[in-house]
Amino acid sequence: MGKDRMPDKSFLKTLTLLYVEDDEDIRNQFHQFLLRISGTLVTAVDGEDGLNAFKAHRPDIVITDVLMPRMDGLTMAEEILKLAPSIPIIVVTAFDQSEYLMRAINIGIEKYVTKPVNSELLLECLLDCAHRLLAEEELKLKHLRQIQEAKSEYNETFAILSGGMAEDYSSLMQRLLGYATLAKIHLEPDSNSYDYIENIVKCQNEANLLGNNLNALGSFYTDDFECRQLMPSIITSVRHLLDNSTITLELDLPEDLPCIRFVEQQIKQVFESMAANAKEAMPSGGSLLLSVRLVEVKKDGDVPLIPGMYAVISVSDSGDGIDASVMQNIFKPYFSTKDRSLKRGTGLNLAMCRTVIMRHGGIITAESIIGRGTTFNVWLPAEING
Repeated sequence: MGKDRMPDKSFLKTLTLLYVEDDEDIRNQFHQFLLRISGTLVTAVDGEDGLNAFKAHRPDIVITDVLMPRMDGLTMAEEILKLAPSIPIIVVTAFDQSEYLMRAINIGIEKYVTKPVNSELLLECLLDCAHRLLAEEELKLKHLRQIQEAKSEYNETFAILSGGMAEDYSSLMQRLLGYATLAKIHLEPDSNSYDYIENIVKCQNEANLLGNNLNALGSFYTDDFECRQLMPSIITSVRHLLDNSTITLELDLPEDLPCIRFVEQQIKQVFESMAANAKEAMPSGGSLLLSVRLVEVKKDGDVPLIPGMYAVISVSDSGDGIDASVMQNIFKPYFSTKDRSLKRGTGLNLAMCRTVIMRHGGIITAESIIGRGTTFNVWLPAEING
C-alpha cells in the first residue's frame, strides 16, 4: 500500500467498525488490529448480538463471520442491508463454504476474505470500503454546496426583487396619499366626495402595511443576521404601532439583556404583527406587557429546542382572550376569524411569524384564558457572556 491510500487510511480512522465473530480467540486476536486502524470498534459474539449492536451504534462498515450460533452472519447481513442498503459488509469465510459464498453474492455482499484471515488482505478490503464511503461523502458535500450556492443566489435575487417592488409600491402609495390630501383641501368636509377621499386615505394606510409585509418577505431570504440586544428595536416598533390608542405599554425586562442573532426587519415585523393583533383584541383600550426571561433548555426536556440558553420574550394583552377552538388553528396559514375583506394590512400572519422564528432557531407558542387575555411566547437562542 502506497501513499495514494493515505486519504483512505485517514478516513478509515474516523469510521466505526462492527466486528462479529463467535470464536473468542479470533475475536481477541483481531480486536487490537481493528481498533488501531479504525475510529471506533464495536464487537459482537453472534448474528443476533451483531444485529442489535448495529441498531444501537449504526457503524459504517461491518465485518462478520458466517457460521455462528443463534443467527448466522449472512442472515444478520440480510437484516442489516434492509436497514442500510448501501453499507459495506465484509464476510469472512472458508474455501469449503462455497454455498455460503454464493449466498453472500446473491444478497449483495461484495467483499469477502478467507480463513485463516490475512490482516493485510483484511486491511486492503477495509481501505476499499473506506475509499467508497469517502467518495460518497465528498459527492454529498459537493451536492450540498451546489444546493447552498443555488439557494443563496435565488434568495439574493428574490430579496432584491421584492425589496425593489416594496420601494416602488411605497412610492406609489405615497403619491396617491398626496393627491388625496390635495383633493381634501378643495372639498367641503360635509360633502360625499370628502368622505370618499377619507376612505381612500384609510385604504392607503392599509396598503402601506401590505408594503411593509412585502419588504419583510424580501428580508426573509437574506442572511443578514446580527448579534446584539433585541428589545430596544422591538420596543420602538411596538410603541409606534400603539400610537393614537388607549393601550398602555408595560415592560418587565432583566437588567442584563442577552444578545440575540437576528435579522432586524423580520423580527420587528413579527412583534409588530403580535402587537397589531393585541390592539385589535382591545378596541376599548387596555394594557400590553412586554417581558423577557432567560430559560435553560435541557436535553430531553419538554421544549422542542436544541439544549442551551434561550430568551423568552412574552407579549401579553388584557383583551377578552381566544377560544380554545380558535387557539388550535392560529398558526395555520390564512386562518382568520375575520371576514376576508376586513383583514388586509394587519401585518404578518401568525403562520409567517412562526416560520421567521423557526428560521432564527426558536419557537413561538401561545396561551389564552377567556376574559383574561392572550400571551405569545417567543423563544430565541441567547448568547450569554461569561
